[in-house]
Amino acid sequence: MLFEKIGKNKKKRYEVVFDCFAYGYIALIFIILFSLALTTIASITGDNIKGIDVLNSLAQIATAFAFIFAVYQYRKNGEKERQNIISTEAKVLANRMAITADKAKENSQYTIEDINDFISLMSNLGTDFMALYGALTDDIHKAMVRMTWQDMHYNHLSKVLCRFTVDGLFENLNLDKDFRNYSFFNSRLDHSVQSQPQCLQEYFFTKKVLNEMSIGEEIVKKFDNLILFESYFFDNQTTNDLMYGLLSRLELRVKAPLLAAIKEKQQL
Repeated sequence: MLFEKIGKNKKKRYEVVFDCFAYGYIALIFIILFSLALTTIASITGDNIKGIDVLNSLAQIATAFAFIFAVYQYRKNGEKERQNIISTEAKVLANRMAITADKAKENSQYTIEDINDFISLMSNLGTDFMALYGALTDDIHKAMVRMTWQDMHYNHLSKVLCRFTVDGLFENLNLDKDFRNYSFFNSRLDHSVQSQPQCLQEYFFTKKVLNEMSIGEEIVKKFDNLILFESYFFDNQTTNDLMYGLLSRLELRVKAPLLAAIKEKQQL
């Protein structure tokens, strides 16, 4: 499976083989010690040890081992069921994120309050999701959850974030794009914007608008803090394991230029 960490699985197989040899070795040592103990008892007491006594002793030991194995198997099955439940809940949360993003995408008349509500809900869902994902230890379950999260991010979340633009925000808020000789059109054609890579031009354009228009500071102050949102959905360290199996890396400035510019100004 592409999204399953193969190296870890190989390590687990080696550990299983090692455990089998270890348990076999322990059993062999136990049998030898048991035989020596019987021989010692016989030499001290001078009595002959009957075969039936040996069998009864071995049967009692086998019963004890069977009980220990039953407890071990019960705990193992319990952990397996726990992993199933965690995996299912994590995928449910990822699907809720996708649904939330799709609903936000339908709102073409978004305002700052709408964006704040969306970011807040996604951050809350991200907090719960990361708590569950951190509790997953089974590689297969993690791979399935990983694929669900990636589908949510690329096919739902990214599509709504790119619709949040400074152009659209000014239009929805009925703000003037041409004010005191300042023009959105001129800013977009400015060298400081055009000289950047194509994928980053929207970010630098947004940053220029917020820096040079007097209302930019007021807009930035109305946005909620974006640190949690960026951490759960774009921070390379936090999302590194979730992005396993893909060559691409997440970049807030590319996927959400408006939010990236807002976040940068919030930190100044």
